[in-house]
Amino acid sequence: MKKTPLWFVFSVGTLLAFQAQGQYLPVSASKTSLITTGVNIEEGDVFVWGFRGSAQQGNGQTVVASHAAPTKINSLSNIVALAGGAYHLLALDSSGNVSGWGQSGYGETGCKPNSGIYTHTPCTVLSHVVQISAGEYFSMALDREGRVWTWGHNLYGQLGNGGNKNSQEPVHVHLNGERARLIGGAYEGAFAVTVEGHVWAWGDNEASGLGFQGTKYGVQQIVRTPTLVANLTPYAKQIVYIGGGNGWGEALLNDGTVIGWGLHAALGQGTTSTALSSPVPVEILRNVTQLYARYVGSIALSEEGKVYTWGQTGGSAFKMIYGERPTLRLTAAPVLEVGGGKEHVFYKTVDGRFFGVGYNDLYKLDTSKCCAPNIDWPGVQIRY
Repeated sequence: MKKTPLWFVFSVGTLLAFQAQGQYLPVSASKTSLITTGVNIEEGDVFVWGFRGSAQQGNGQTVVASHAAPTKINSLSNIVALAGGAYHLLALDSSGNVSGWGQSGYGETGCKPNSGIYTHTPCTVLSHVVQISAGEYFSMALDREGRVWTWGHNLYGQLGNGGNKNSQEPVHVHLNGERARLIGGAYEGAFAVTVEGHVWAWGDNEASGLGFQGTKYGVQQIVRTPTLVANLTPYAKQIVYIGGGNGWGEALLNDGTVIGWGLHAALGQGTTSTALSSPVPVEILRNVTQLYARYVGSIALSEEGKVYTWGQTGGSAFKMIYGERPTLRLTAAPVLEVGGGKEHVFYKTVDGRFFGVGYNDLYKLDTSKCCAPNIDWPGVQIRY
């Protein structure tokens, strides 16, 4: 990958590197919410490893053994971004085409299943797209005209079309006539930042995770159409990344400041209590160049190439990965990119090595061992 200066455009589940000359370049620290599958881009090719029992391998087979070597998806090339939910994947190529594959019980791949509920070969879902993102079982795309598209699960209003029916076909999300410039998925919700200087949100608003007053944590409040997030209007024109998890959201501003709203236990505010939440944004960290928010916590890369994490600490590897406050983590070398999945972290060092940390089930991180213990920092190097 070229080591030229880059301007980063972020969304949950995806990272695009955009040169000043206007050309998208591949980057390698994939950002998905996949549970037991590893996936990455290298020189425009997509490699998959770990659990591949839900058609994640994308080469025409519904089931590939978890212990099989990391394998390239043959039909995809010139890929610049990946996004994914629990068991499905999206890829965006340099021409603006979006492909989907994997589990598609709710239509989340955007493709007709080949076998049961599984799409084992990527199909083209949309064209003229500049950004992709995903929640757990739904998908998002932003096209060149500033239109937002969603597909997949809609029980909690994730598609933003006012209904509750799932959709395999992309649905156009209307933002009161405004044009989006940035999108981001959360656990069961979504965000869009518009050219006009507003943030819109829809889906599950428990713990005020969409940025306006909601219910307490654990009690869903379903918002089926895009709603203006007034608390974020003062920040909207500064936002370069937006996303979130279960009951909370975060944004990275163009001055390197991270702000968040919703469940304080996920926002690095020094508490583990799930009784504390607010729609009012709080400042979390400064001097950040990359942010990845997913499920219960976040990963940030500082201007000095250092990795910080924060979030809820209950679960498989959460104490190891997250923390009550932003925590500096030991890495193998200065870091170029950060990413991860539902309970794990990926990072790429400036010398080109790729590491995994966290919950290590089904060869997801250590590609030589099944069901090994959780992997602590600085992690294990992943080779493919």
